[in-house]
Amino acid sequence: MYGRNVWVMQCTEELKHEHQAVLKALAILEKVGRALEEGQTGTLDDAGRVMEFLTVFVDRCHHGKEENILFPALVQAGVPGEGGPVGVMLTEHDEGRRYIRDMKDALTALTGGRREKAASFVAAARNYAELLREHIEKEDNVLYPLADHLLPLGTDEEMAREFQRIENEKVGAGKHEEFHRMLHELDELYR
Repeated sequence: MYGRNVWVMQCTEELKHEHQAVLKALAILEKVGRALEEGQTGTLDDAGRVMEFLTVFVDRCHHGKEENILFPALVQAGVPGEGGPVGVMLTEHDEGRRYIRDMKDALTALTGGRREKAASFVAAARNYAELLREHIEKEDNVLYPLADHLLPLGTDEEMAREFQRIENEKVGAGKHEEFHRMLHELDELYR
């Protein structure tokens, strides 16, 4: 398979690389959640920063690349749009969005002084982290190799351009780097 779908492989490699940042964010999210659970309200700002990353980078950008570019290409290549790996991934994206809404609601209540909402934030954070870790495992080991194998040559360069377009539209200039600095800073802080 060497040499086949080189750009598609680069696109799936880009998504895998993004997964590494997502996994780091999930570890930080869980640590921030534990700090909130222990009553450390100074972590509210950090929780908000992680939530921005999850909303903007993970959902709008990363999932946007999958939902708007990769998944339709797989469906066009013959993978069923409902059921099968594409349907499972879409269902999990929606489930993740529900956990993000729950975390945001709890964080808003916590910021308003309702300390009892820490448990709600932590529960949603744990469920989200578990969901995404399993989701990433499936994408890295099933869906992306399937894409590398199935997608026809010629779609690769267009996919790379569309990935960049989504990155520019959903994240914006300089924000990607800002997110990585933020993750590094919070990773150091919550070691």
